[in-house]
This record gives sequence, C-alpha cells and structure tokens, in this order.
Amino acid sequence: MPLISTPHLQSKPKARFGGALHGALQHVEALGDPQQAKQVQQHQPVQEDASTTSIGTPVDEVDNGASYPHLLPKVMVPFSTKPGETPRKVQIQRKRRLYACQDIHQLVSQQGLNFEQLSRQPPEYWDHIEVFDDTDHESRNPEQWVPRIPGIPKSQGKVAVRCQDGSISWMDALVLDFDSTGNRYLVQLQSGAASRSITPTANTAAYPSSRTAGAAASTPSAPFWIPRVQLCFAAEDPALYAKRFAAACVAVSAADVQLAHELCIDSMPIDDVPQLTTEQVNRVLTFAMNSKKLKDRLMDTSTLINEANLEHARAMNKATLQALAAAAGTGNAAQGESSAAEGYAAAAAGASVVGVQLLPLVLPPAEPVKPVPAKGTVEVPATYDFREQLSEFSFRTLLTKPEVIHALSKIRLESSKVIKMSLFNTFSSKSVRLEEFEQLQTAATDSVANHLRDNWSASTKNIIKSAFKDVGKGWYNLAETSFETYRFSKLRRFLGLVRFSMEDTLRFLAEGSMRKFVTFMQGCCSDVVDVASTSKVTVDSKDLSRKAPLLLTELVVAPEGGGFAYSTPVETIHSKIIAVFDRAISKLQGLNQLEPGIMDQLFWPSALLLNSVHLQEEVTVRARDALSGCLLASLQPLRSYLGQYSTYNGLLNVDVESYVQRFAAQGVDLSLADISKEVANQIAELSYMEENLLPTVNLGLVQVNCVKVRDTLLRKKEKLVGMLKAVVARVPRAMVSLTSAKFSELERQVKAKAVSIEEVDAQRKFIAELPAKMASLVAEVEAAKPWYNALEAMRYLLPDEDAKEKLVGISWQNKLMGAAERSLEGLSSDETKYADEMVAQQEDFVSKVNNMATALTAAQQHSNLAKVDIVAGIVSSLDQQLKATQKEAEQLNAREGLLGKPMTDYRNIKQLADQFDPFIQFWTATATWKNNHKSWLTDTFEKLDGETVEKDVSTAYKVLYKMGKAFASRGLDQMAANAETVRLEVEQFKTIVPLVQAMRNPGMRPRHWDQLSADLGSDLHPDSSYTLDKALKQGLLAHLDTITKVADVASKEYSIEQALDKLQREWEGAELGVLEYRDTGTYVIKVEEAMSQQIDDHIVMLQSMAFSPYKKPFEDRLAKWDTTLNLVSEALDQWLALHRTWMYLEPIFSSEDIMQQLPLEGKRFATVDRSWRKTLDAAKRNPNLLKMCGSRKLLDQLTESNKLLDSVQKGLADYLETKRLAFARFFFLSNDELLQILSQTKNPLAVQPHLRKCFEAIASLDFSANLEITAMNSAEKEKVSL
Repeated sequence: MPLISTPHLQSKPKARFGGALHGALQHVEALGDPQQAKQVQQHQPVQEDASTTSIGTPVDEVDNGASYPHLLPKVMVPFSTKPGETPRKVQIQRKRRLYACQDIHQLVSQQGLNFEQLSRQPPEYWDHIEVFDDTDHESRNPEQWVPRIPGIPKSQGKVAVRCQDGSISWMDALVLDFDSTGNRYLVQLQSGAASRSITPTANTAAYPSSRTAGAAASTPSAPFWIPRVQLCFAAEDPALYAKRFAAACVAVSAADVQLAHELCIDSMPIDDVPQLTTEQVNRVLTFAMNSKKLKDRLMDTSTLINEANLEHARAMNKATLQALAAAAGTGNAAQGESSAAEGYAAAAAGASVVGVQLLPLVLPPAEPVKPVPAKGTVEVPATYDFREQLSEFSFRTLLTKPEVIHALSKIRLESSKVIKMSLFNTFSSKSVRLEEFEQLQTAATDSVANHLRDNWSASTKNIIKSAFKDVGKGWYNLAETSFETYRFSKLRRFLGLVRFSMEDTLRFLAEGSMRKFVTFMQGCCSDVVDVASTSKVTVDSKDLSRKAPLLLTELVVAPEGGGFAYSTPVETIHSKIIAVFDRAISKLQGLNQLEPGIMDQLFWPSALLLNSVHLQEEVTVRARDALSGCLLASLQPLRSYLGQYSTYNGLLNVDVESYVQRFAAQGVDLSLADISKEVANQIAELSYMEENLLPTVNLGLVQVNCVKVRDTLLRKKEKLVGMLKAVVARVPRAMVSLTSAKFSELERQVKAKAVSIEEVDAQRKFIAELPAKMASLVAEVEAAKPWYNALEAMRYLLPDEDAKEKLVGISWQNKLMGAAERSLEGLSSDETKYADEMVAQQEDFVSKVNNMATALTAAQQHSNLAKVDIVAGIVSSLDQQLKATQKEAEQLNAREGLLGKPMTDYRNIKQLADQFDPFIQFWTATATWKNNHKSWLTDTFEKLDGETVEKDVSTAYKVLYKMGKAFASRGLDQMAANAETVRLEVEQFKTIVPLVQAMRNPGMRPRHWDQLSADLGSDLHPDSSYTLDKALKQGLLAHLDTITKVADVASKEYSIEQALDKLQREWEGAELGVLEYRDTGTYVIKVEEAMSQQIDDHIVMLQSMAFSPYKKPFEDRLAKWDTTLNLVSEALDQWLALHRTWMYLEPIFSSEDIMQQLPLEGKRFATVDRSWRKTLDAAKRNPNLLKMCGSRKLLDQLTESNKLLDSVQKGLADYLETKRLAFARFFFLSNDELLQILSQTKNPLAVQPHLRKCFEAIASLDFSANLEITAMNSAEKEKVSL
C-alpha cells in the first residue's frame, strides 16, 4: 500500500455557516483543503449563530490562560479596530475554536500519508523526518512557544505517539521546556493520553538531553524530549502543521530514493565508458580559457580534465540506467505526467519490473518536461495598447526624469556609506576599564549619530536640491507654495521614496551594528572559565585571535570593610554595557525628515521624524537578551573568583596589634611550643599566599588586577609574622632583663661600702650566701636559651639591644663572683678600723650616762603645780634623752657581740628610766589637763566636741589616780598630794561632761534650741560668742535632764537626716548604662543587678522610716523619695521587659520578607521601634537615672509599647503556627530557627543548618549554581542524586 495516496477533490460545502465557522472555512479553502472545511462543518452545530455567540462571549472566559500570548493563535489584525470591523479578540476566539475542533490525524491523512505503513517505520525514521522538517513557515520561535517565565501556564499541544495497538496518533500533552539548539521540546502526556500510549515515536535515547528514554516505556506519563515535527501546539494552525508533517515525510521518502539512485550510479563500472575525445576536450578548454590572462598563465588542466571525464562517465551510466528502466517498463523515467509525490510513494512501496526484477530499487521520478515554445519572445496580445500602457506607466513612474535617477543613485551611494558604519567600536587590542570601554562606545555612537544628523541628512538634502534646482514648475517644483498641489505631485512621492530609503538605511545600520556588537561581545564572552582556587583558573579560549580580555578591573578592599570587592561591581558591568547598547539604539531616534527642509515654502505644523529601530522592537529585544545572556554567563567566574577570596576575610579584618596582644596576654600559659607552632603556621600561610595569590588573573571577559589586595594581604601577614617573632623575642628579653636586674641588685649590695661594724658583718654574710642566690638566677638565664634557639631557627635577627642584653645575662655569674672577692678584701680593714672607734665611743658613753643620772635626780625635786608648764617641758626633754641613751647602749652591746668581745652591763640605764617614769606621766597629764580645761571653758562653744572632751577627761582621771598611788608607795607625799589635787579637779569637771555632750550633739537644729528655750523659759540659741563658762553661769547644769531629752530626740532625727542625705548623694550620681547595639543605629540599656537591689533596699528603708516616731521633720522628703524610687522601679521594670522583647524582635522584623508576610505586626513593631530609638537617644544624651526614669510620661509610654509588642508576639506566634500546620516538619524547629528560615525566603541555602531536625536522614543538600537542589547528603556522607 503506498505511503501517500492522491487526495480526492470535493466540491465546496453548501451548508449555511455562522460567522466564526465561515472565516475558518475560508482559511481552509484558501489552503486548498475543502475536505478539512467539511470536517470543521461537521463539528459545528448548524443552528448556532457563531458570530453572535463569539461577539457576546469574552475571550477571557474561555479558560484561565486565555490572556497569555503563547496560548493564543496569531492573527494579523490591529489591536484597535474600527467600528464595524471584527474585534481582534473575537477573531482570536474564532481561530481557537477552529483549531480545537480539527483532527490532526484526519488532516494528515488528507495529505496522502499512509498511517499503516508509517506505523511500521523504525524509531530512526522519526529522526530522519526531523532533519527534513521545513522551519521556514514556523510562526514563532521556541521562546515564544514555551516562555520560561515562572507562574504562567504551560503550553498545550498534541504529540505524535505510538499507541498500544501500534498505530500513530496525536495525544494531548503539556510542553514543559525546550532546547533551541536541537529544536527539541520536553513534553508530558496528560493523564488520559498517557494511559493509551506506549512510548514516544522518536528515538529519545539518542538525544543527549533526554531524561526519560528508558522510563517512557514503563511510565508513559513521564516527560520526554521530541523533535518539533512531532508536536502541534494548541495555538498552531493544524492544517499548516499537517502539510508540514506530510512534506517532511515526503522529503524523507524522496531522499531515500535519491540516495539509492546516486549510490547505484556511483557503483556502476566506468572502465568501458568512453572518455571525452580530444576534440571535445580542446573545445571545452577553448571555451573555458578564453581570456588572455588565463591563456598566459599556462595552467595545468589535467586534474580538471580527469574530473570532467569522471562526471561524463557518471552521466553516461545514469543515461544507461534510465534507458534500461524505460525498456524494462518501470515507467518512472518516461511518465512525465506523473506527480513527484506519486513517484516517491511508489519508490517507498518498492516498485518492480513487469515479469523480471531489474533492481532492488526504483528510480526517482523524472521532472515534468516543459513544452517547447513556438517563439523565442513573449507574445503580446492583440488587445494590448502599448501606447496607453506606456502613457500610464510614464504618468505613474518617477524614473522619467534623469534628475531623479541621478539623485537616487547619489542618495543610495550616501546610504551605502552609512550602512557600512557601526554604532559600536568592535575592535579590541588590549584590556580597558569599563569607563574607558564606555567612552570608546560612546565616542563611536556619537560619531555615527553626528554624521547622520550633520553630514548624511545635509548631503542628502543638498543632493535633492541640486538635482531639482533647474527643473522649475511641474511635477518636481521645489518652490511649491500650495500644499494641495504638492500632495498630488511626483516630488512628494519621490521624497516619500527617499524617506523610506533613509528609514531602511537606519534599520540596516541598527541591525548590522547590533549584530556586530552582539557577535563581538559573544566572542569576548566565549571563554569557558573554571575557577578552582585563587591560583588555579582554567580558561578554555574559543577565540584564539583575541589577544587579551576585553575589560580590566581591580580587586580592592570593600569600601564598607569586612571583605573584598571589585573596583567595578559585577552588576555595574552588566548594566553599563546594556546601557551602552540601549544608548546607541536610542541615538537613532529623533532624526528629522528631509521633506520639511526641502519644501520650505510650505507650512508644516510639526516636526516630522524618521522611523527607526526602537528599544521595544523584537529584533532589539532579542539582541539585548542575547547580549545580556552572554554577559551574565561570562560574569559568573568573577563572582566565583571573588568568593575564593572570602577565605582571606579573617586576615583582612583582623587587627594585627590586638591579635598579637591577645596572644601575648596569655602570659605564663603561653609556652614556647605554642608560640613556635603559631609562628610556623603563619609562615606557612605566608608562603602559601605568596604562591597562590596571583598579581593578575584572566577570567575570560575581564582581567582582574589583584596587585593591591595581594600586597595588602602579604604585608599584613608579614607584619603578623614579624610581630609574633617579636613576641617570641620579648619573652627571653624580659626573662634576661629581669634576671639582670636581680644580678645588678646583687652587684650593688656586693660593692656597697660598709660604714659600721654591723654593715661589715652583714656584708660578709651576704657574700657567703651569694652562690646560693645566684643559682636560681643562673637557672633563669638558662631557661631563656631555648627561646633564643627558637629565634635562630626562625631566622630572626635580634636587635642590638636584645643581643647586648643576652650577652650581659650570660656573663653575670663570673662578673659577680669577681666583685665578691674584691669586696671581702676590703671588709677586713674596715673591721679593724670600726673596732678602735667603738672603744673611744664607750668611754664617752659612760660619762654621758652619769650626767643623765644627775639630771634625772634634779628633775624629781620639782613639786610646784604653779610651774606645771615649765616642769612638763623639762621632763619631756629628759624623757627623750633617756630613750636615746637606752638605744645607744643596745647598739654598743650589739657591736661588742659582732667583734667577739664581752658585753658591758648597762642595766643602770633601765633602772633610771623606771624610776623617772611616774614623774613623766604626772607632769605630762597635768599640763595637758590644765590647757584643755582652760580651752573648754573659754573657747567658743562651736569648737567643743562632746566625744573628745569625754575621752580626754577619762584619760586624765585614770593617769592621775594611778600616779598618786605610785608616789604614795615611794613616800613622795608632796607629789602624791599634787596628784590628788589635780584628780579632784578632773573629777569635779566630769559632772559637766554630759551637759557638753548634750548641747554639742551634731543633731541639734534651730527647732531643738527653740524647744529648749521654751522649756527653760529663757532664750537659748548659742552663737559664735557663746562659751561653756557662760552656760554654767546660766545654771544650765541644773536643767541637764531637760537638755538631755531634747538632745536624744535630736540624735534620733539626725540619724534619719543622715540616711536621707546619703540616699540623695547615692542617687544623684546614678546613671543608666547606654550601649550601642550592633549596627542598628540605636542603643540598649544596661542596668546592674546591684542598682536594682539598691532601689529595693532603699524603698524598704524609706518604708521603715515612715513608721519612726521621729519622722515628722522629714515627712515631705520621705514621701517624695518614696514616690520617686517607686516610679523609677516601675519604669525600669517596664523598660527592661521592653528591652528584652525589642532585642528579640528587632532582627526578625529587620527582614523584608517578614515585613511583607506580617504587615500589621510590622507596622506595630515599627511604631515601637521609633519610640524606642527616640527614648534611647534621649537617654544617651542624659543618662541620669532619676531624670530619665522619674517621669510618669515615660512609664506610660513604656507600658503601651510593651502592650503593642505583646500583640506583635501573639501575631508572630499565630503566623508560625500557620507555617507549621502548612508544613508539619516545622514543628521540629524552635521559633527562632523557623524565623531564621522565613526571614530568608529568597535564599534557599538558609535551610541547610536545620535539615537534621526536619528530616532524620538528611544532613545537607547540594545546590547548583542556579540554586536548584541536585543531591541529598546524609550524616554518614551518603549521597542521593536527584
């Protein structure tokens, strides 16, 4: 059965159709398919008025995706239609209904295809059809059929699949993706279609991008790749698709026949075929080499002749084959009236000779023989009026004037020059910075734009004016003043032609420039760059002619600190190059038409502009998208390379001095092994950096200069290594320096000059103990040697001072022992000298003691109390002399012991001191009493201190009582009587002491003196002239009880007053701790626990004072402080509660994602945040606790803020509960962890730290560059690829 059958022509259906169906039938009939029109008619109810229904039914009601262009048929209808015309939406609706009711299987059958034979074809057959698919009539590109825009519905269509019974059918499917390079589409059969299909017809396993070649047989609904020829989109005309499909099948059959035919001819022997004769060869050479230049070159034509003989032999074999086929009766070669389709169908079916099989193939059908014309010219009908046609042609054409032809030729010459220009500079010999690249492109664009405005327009205008300046009135009157006349003139048509030519020139210029620039940029972006590390960057360059990367940038430290950045941000490169592209296209806008300038005698109401390519045109959008795509791909290595430098962020941000200080601050915990390991690590890192940090690196499109960053990092690392070595050197230097100081002290003591016999003895003992003392110091010097050895291993050159310190420390032992030997030699002579001096000193001392004894005896004879001051002075002087004598005696005895001599007895000095001691105490106490008694009575009352008076009186009474007994026991009656007399005076004064203590109570205030005055009946307000003697004369001693009672009350009130004064002093200086909080631009408060406890203690103290019977003078003050401290306590409690909640919520609502998802809570938090910042700014300016927290307004504000934040937290909890109910595994996460994920919804990597809690077996995920999940990893390092 032939693959293609001849279609049967049918008459046009005569049934009555609606408007929509009528339009569809017209379209089908125009394609020559009346059978298809009949099919459409059969699917439409005859009684329904389609035009009325279509107009009354909105297009958007058809389905939810009706508003998306890729789901709608294409119609060549304006978007805005005139009244009476069919609206665009209605026509689209009609086409959709027409396309939906057509059966592709039937349409393909009408094209003559044999489906029974088609179903028996192997899978490779469909790959062949794809090769012969004619895409010239494709109405849309893949991006328009299947837009890659998230959130829009997928395209629908019908896919050719093999059913369970082996037949070929078109099934409903969704189109998921496309591959423009292979013209393949990823489709998925819908549920109803998938149940009836077995496998895709195409050999999807042979397609590299196919993911379901093997899975399609077991799961037909799985996505699979197919060629375009097997897919008919729902928005595509099924009739055109059927013709396209049938044409591809016919082309495959024709190609099979033609290939077999050519193979047969090539396989036929040529040995017996006669070659071209010499005459024929000479004739060919004569005609081929008929120019003088070819004849003079004496070319070797043997190779060409051999080729000609081979082609001649093939032609003879082909003629022989055709003759044999014609003689055998195949008929293909002789039947010129047969159609090509029938011939190819017969070839596919396998024709045979009548009776005998000639060949296992058939010949391709011969081309129809054209009839030989009777004449060599075109016959003109007799009814054709040549003169009338010539006149009509002359009336309408512009080419009757030589001036027009001359002007057009010159204008086209100028336009050809413009077309050869370019809006962009596509020449690159070296890498330039983005600013320079932008300047080069701007200069090229401006140069062309200026030429267009200044030169091209002016020259074209001059050409026209000069060409028609002498024409005068008529069709080409440049001086025409009537616009009506001008409208019907040929000059207007000519200028219109010039305008169209100029607009075409601008379009060719724009499209050519865009094509060159995109090609140039794609060439610059064609390198495949693999960034493995900072030093391992592999560049696979596809454009070997390019000498250097196009752009140049510099790696620098980020201006805000904390990392690295490019001097030209990656996003800026993309945006500026796109801006250069857009600017160049925009420069072609706004060019004036020449018509108003040439016809300057006419009135033109507005400026007329030439149409040019604009930024929204499809060609511009495609070029911009291609440019943007290659730029984005080529800029990715820059981001990857910048990411490699993130490992050096720690070194960049570290403060070397602080790091070394913290490291050195470990003190005794810092061992030599630890610091040596640290230095070795830093040196290794420095070597690694020197090797792996490249000065410049080629990243394809951009060359990165890393010199500054490299030098910065290396200098910082070198500084760190140097400072760490200095820390190592500092340890032994400190050890040796401290030891040298100790050695120096020993040396000073060894060299010290002895000035007495005691020092001589001490010096000898010190020298004897010197070896033992030096042993520990020598050990300290030895302990520093490993540090010096480590410094030598680090190749550290000690400074001169350190080297000198080291040598001095090592030589101290020998130096000190030599000084000790020399010191011992001098001590022997010193000892002899000091012994002789001591003998003379003892002789003088004996005489001194005798004189002292005589003076003491004389002093004991004084007994006149009237001379108490004189005697007290004498006794005091003798007492000092006696103590000095005792000390000198002890010194002489000690020296005698040092010299080994027997000690002299000086006990008589001790006896003299004991005998004279009562006299010293009596006269000293009596003199002191006399002076104090006089001062207490006569000095001003304000100088008296009750406590001091009471103490001095008690001390004098005790001493006098004791000395009186001592004198009586010795028989010194006069001195005993004197002691008793003074004692009685003291005892009498003791009765006055309570009065002094009461009146000089520190708590006495004017109110107390007022009370005493009232109680005593006399004015008692002591002033500066008031004395104790005056008080006694007033008889106040008789009112002692009254005065004492008032003084006791004053004392109790004074204790309350002191407590309040202390409380005020403590709180007047109390301040809040106001600290900066991260990088929020605001502050937080810090309240010490001791301050909170102190507030509570003081409130309790004030409450206890409020119950005191002595509170009355301080009631207002107590109430004020109680109110203030309670207000401060409440304000602090509210503030601290708000502080904790604000710190918890602030990072949450700093996320834009959270603010968008919780707008109401976000507004409430923003309100509290503004209040918080304002309050904390005020606290920073004035941190006084009482002034800030003693405000009722602040308390109310903090209370209201806490209420708002409580509602925010409730809303946040409800929001989290909603998310947990939507995804139950969120119940395994805490609120903070869940918020951390939700606040970074645009960052899929944010889920990585929390996967273990959500999924038991998943520890992490692998993401691709476009953040798609590619694999799952377990904690045991198992990986499951997706």
